[in-house]
Amino acid sequence: MQNTFLTPHFSLLEMCESRTADRHGIVNVPGPEAVANLKRLCCCTLEPLREALGLPVVITSGYRCQRLNEILAHSARRSQHLTGCAADFYVGQGSASRARFQVSGHRERLIAAFRLILTASAPSTGSAISSAPSIDFDQLIIYPTFIHVSYVSPEANRHYIMRAEGNGRYQRLSREEAMTLV
Repeated sequence: MQNTFLTPHFSLLEMCESRTADRHGIVNVPGPEAVANLKRLCCCTLEPLREALGLPVVITSGYRCQRLNEILAHSARRSQHLTGCAADFYVGQGSASRARFQVSGHRERLIAAFRLILTASAPSTGSAISSAPSIDFDQLIIYPTFIHVSYVSPEANRHYIMRAEGNGRYQRLSREEAMTLV
């Protein structure tokens, strides 16, 4: 697979890398439709998040072929990873001079990213013009160590917000409830 950049900070290769696939000898290469979906996910969600945070957004799972998805525990049979519409990530550390959010711990960076997506995706009230980027999503799920985000299209995005509770259970959250997470 040729490594091309989908956006300035995200490459096709990193959106398809998988240690699990490597261990099992699985070739995890997306077709043209999945590549187009990955590009939309990066353009509309991940790149604006990366720019707004000023910190690395580290992809832990992007595209998954069917065989790879079946091997992973707790993967949904109709996972949006299968179509290139979803990615799991954490927020890495950056230099203090470049980071826009001065948060030190892993969990604090996750929460900052989660809140930033919620804020940047909120419908505009028309009362103020914001310089923050627009970040759209279909699903936004916060886990203890990473965030899952998906993007379909402006018309199809459902804006589901959830918190993983373990054992494959999720709690659906309103935007207001999600903003109170600590």
